[in-house]
Amino acid sequence: MQIVNLTIIVVLLAALAMLVQNYLFKKVSVNYISFALGMLITLVPTFNFSFNPEFFMGIIIAPLLFFEGQQNRIYSIARSWRSIVSITVVMIIIATAAGTLGLKWLFRLSFPVSLILAAISTPTDATATESVIHGLKIPASVNKYLKNESLFNDASGIILLNMGVSWYTFKHLEVWHTFVDFLYSAGGGIILGLVFSFVLILLRQKIMRLSGYFSNENFTTMTPIVVIYILTPIILYYLAEHIHVSGIIAVVVAGLAHNAEFERSKLTDVYNIYNDFQISHILSEILNSVVFIGLGTNIVLATRGNLLPNRIDLAIEVGVLLYVVNILVRYAYSCLVLKLSNKDAWIFSLGGIHGAVTYALAYTLDNTLVSVNNFHLVLFSEATLILLSMIVPTFLFRFILPKDKPDIEKKKVIDQVKEEMVNYALAELDKIYLPKKFRKQLIFDLHAQINETSIEDFLRELKKSIKQPELTPEEHEFRDEIYRYAFRLERNYLGQIAQKEQEYRSGFLTLYREILLAEVLYLHSDEE
Repeated sequence: MQIVNLTIIVVLLAALAMLVQNYLFKKVSVNYISFALGMLITLVPTFNFSFNPEFFMGIIIAPLLFFEGQQNRIYSIARSWRSIVSITVVMIIIATAAGTLGLKWLFRLSFPVSLILAAISTPTDATATESVIHGLKIPASVNKYLKNESLFNDASGIILLNMGVSWYTFKHLEVWHTFVDFLYSAGGGIILGLVFSFVLILLRQKIMRLSGYFSNENFTTMTPIVVIYILTPIILYYLAEHIHVSGIIAVVVAGLAHNAEFERSKLTDVYNIYNDFQISHILSEILNSVVFIGLGTNIVLATRGNLLPNRIDLAIEVGVLLYVVNILVRYAYSCLVLKLSNKDAWIFSLGGIHGAVTYALAYTLDNTLVSVNNFHLVLFSEATLILLSMIVPTFLFRFILPKDKPDIEKKKVIDQVKEEMVNYALAELDKIYLPKKFRKQLIFDLHAQINETSIEDFLRELKKSIKQPELTPEEHEFRDEIYRYAFRLERNYLGQIAQKEQEYRSGFLTLYREILLAEVLYLHSDEE
């Protein structure tokens, strides 16, 4: 029952964060609001939160990376494999080595503990990066490097962490064994992700092609397809971890494969493909918010009672050193190897934000793999690193990156166009004959498109709808044809405007899709 209550609370907080951001703090990333709510919920005396890293990685992080992988084409990733390996393997090893030596030299920590701390500090978080660049424009090439890095560098961090834990436990370093483990983990993750997704894709395609034979009023093939789609990253992650290959790489590769499937399946079963897109979008938003709620909660809990290290000053200094080392290594590497300009190199180095994955890796140590004092040192140090990696670029990027067009300004322009579009359709509809009851309905619905109806108007229309007798088939068809004609008028208007206003083309396309979806609703018969 506790896990059910906790799930309900966290999901409600995620929804609240989105509402607060949308209505009160549009210029602040929703992730920061989620982070703040996560910290505030810990003030409730009855709130009891127990962090399970395996559950967190499998149920939250795996689906997020799966959906993130779906936003990328295999072709683009394949063409960038050299830079991906360079950033996620070579640069990670250099950063880990530099961090290990720095901790050993400055703070006299043991080599194994230094390696553990440095390895955990290397994975970056794509969702955290989105937080610090909210409302700003980041160079496309740098953004590509950062996204590719965050998709694949978790595996390197995990392997290096395992090497540090092995060194700590057995008192000797196994470099060759670690190298073999990395090849097995990464290669196995790629193969499993491809094979698993290929089998599921074939199964889904077969089901979609047989849907006409088995679908009826009481059963639709859409439901099992959606269930399989949602469970894919979760099942795949735990299966990969069970056979000791990288679950992170497996779900990312599966996401890439599903992207390829969707590209060639858009017209095979439109409803299913559209539902998959909508589900992935909704789940991504919820899970992103949940990640930062969990992060805020855990960082507060790490400052309480028995989780505090013996020397808080040492933990903070270790976190600061790890952050500085990562920044300097990333800057030097981007200049010397990636050949980025000085400004882009700083953007890349500061843009490597650490988040929930880093904290989850810290929690995997628990008290069983390292001593209690070292476990608490790791938790507090990595918490310091995470906070620095979010706060510093949030401040500095305001001076380095150009501002994007504010969402508010874009919305004003799109809302104005939307209002003109509706007025154009209404003016054209005035030129043709329409029965009085249909005209009133149409006017209300078109005004509702631009939020020009009150609650009183809605209740009045609701009362009419309840009292209105069922339409005849002929009246249904006539009404739907009127609405389809109105939507065609709106689309034609948008087509003319979009050619002139290229700056807001993406907003116009969103509006265009809304109108198409509205038309689909009227094409969808009441019996279906």
